[in-house]
Amino acid sequence: MEYTKKESSPERPQNPQQARPATDIRKMVQDDRVLALCELSGDLLFHKIPHEKIPRFVDGSLSAGREAAKAYKGKDMEALCAQKGIKILWKESGETRIGVTWRGQSAFGKNGCEITLVRESIRTLAENSTPLWDSPSGDDPLLSPQDALQLHLAHEFFHYLEYESNDPVSSRMDEIVTFQLFGWKRHAHINKCSEVAAHAFAKEAMGLPVLPNYFDYLYLVHTGKMTQAEFEAFLAHSQSVLNR
Repeated sequence: MEYTKKESSPERPQNPQQARPATDIRKMVQDDRVLALCELSGDLLFHKIPHEKIPRFVDGSLSAGREAAKAYKGKDMEALCAQKGIKILWKESGETRIGVTWRGQSAFGKNGCEITLVRESIRTLAENSTPLWDSPSGDDPLLSPQDALQLHLAHEFFHYLEYESNDPVSSRMDEIVTFQLFGWKRHAHINKCSEVAAHAFAKEAMGLPVLPNYFDYLYLVHTGKMTQAEFEAFLAHSQSVLNR
């Protein structure tokens, strides 16, 4: 199996619910399941998941990432990549297409494995990691550029582990029915399960207090691509889906 994947800047959620958010947004941010569902809901086939199965997809994906991280807690991701023979390449800036900025790319295959990083993306992720609510760190960014680098590498290293084992998390989860006609059914996997697992892996391996896609949403808010009210409503909606 060969694996090639482009990582892009997060997109603004489509039609976030404008319901009044819960009073304690911080608790939602600290709830891995809420942020995991925020990620999962971005899958093109998310609407095909039966509602009663959504918690299973969330919990199974988080569990897979946490379990994989046990062997790598506190490890330097650059050193791990070197041990596995993964080349780390750099570009100064990413491409932008239809308003989405290319943040990096990983390619794993029999001809070699490499992760391409975008310096501008690493820098802006760190610069835009200041908290939205009161924080012990005040107005200081929650991520340093080195933290942002390690975070990105941890995420991609998890995808390398999926490639190495030929067992992506998305393929371990239940298939969903995408189309049926006269008893014939077409099935597919939810690819975002692998993204949720990669976030959980990075959080556990690095000892982060939150699922790291939180920093993607901070980036969206601080760069004006999403309002804070929209983010809070998105969190509240995700929590309500899990609590149904």
